Amino acid sequence: MINRFSASLAAVFLSFALVLAFTQAAFAEVVPWKGPTHTVTIGLNEEDISQIEFPEEITNITLENPDYVDVYVVADRGNRAFRMRSLLPKMATRMFMTGASGNTYIVVLTTDVPYSSFVEVVDASKIDDVKQLLSKKFGPQDLVRAMAMDKELPGVLRETHLIPDWFRGNGLTFELSEVWQTPLMTGLVVHVANERQQTNEVNLPAITIPRTDEWGILRHAAMENMRLAPRGLPNDRGVMFLVFKR
Repeated sequence: MINRFSASLAAVFLSFALVLAFTQAAFAEVVPWKGPTHTVTIGLNEEDISQIEFPEEITNITLENPDYVDVYVVADRGNRAFRMRSLLPKMATRMFMTGASGNTYIVVLTTDVPYSSFVEVVDASKIDDVKQLLSKKFGPQDLVRAMAMDKELPGVLRETHLIPDWFRGNGLTFELSEVWQTPLMTGLVVHVANERQQTNEVNLPAITIPRTDEWGILRHAAMENMRLAPRGLPNDRGVMFLVFKR
């Protein structure tokens, strides 16, 4: 089952990577900026130059201790990129950057942390928006594949939600183990065990699944092996994946 899912799920991750490619270079240390109270820390030294790039044009810079750091604007980068070097073997200071949008970025420049050669500051809220947009394009089968492969998806909230004896029926016990949430769907990972001493088949249409209204309508169900061996024998258990759509 997992092998069949690999190619299509890989395509989902590839599309996500392509959408986010504009935010990061392979060699850059990417730092999410989470708001005006969130600081960004850059490690400097006297020998090497560090570069920091912001998600927007910077219109004003205030350096707390100008004698501690040399700061240069990188040409042809629209006042978004700056190079800097420590003027002292040991120091720490702050730099306040005001963006064209009015955002204020507080940057801590210090020799007390490992040296950073290239730092790209990205707006965390913009990344979240991209993830949410991508998650709305997932279909029920995409979510089932991700759950089956135990792979994270962008914009999908994954929670361990263990209910050992979630419900019973037709000689089977159902254990809810995980809940996956997207803006439009809810996915459930359910462990099924045969309680009978003979072979038992999981009949999905006949199962009454306890649910809450916010999950929506059951749109997809999948199970690798629906015919379970007698209790106590190998293959007397299986994993079922359910997707509800709102």
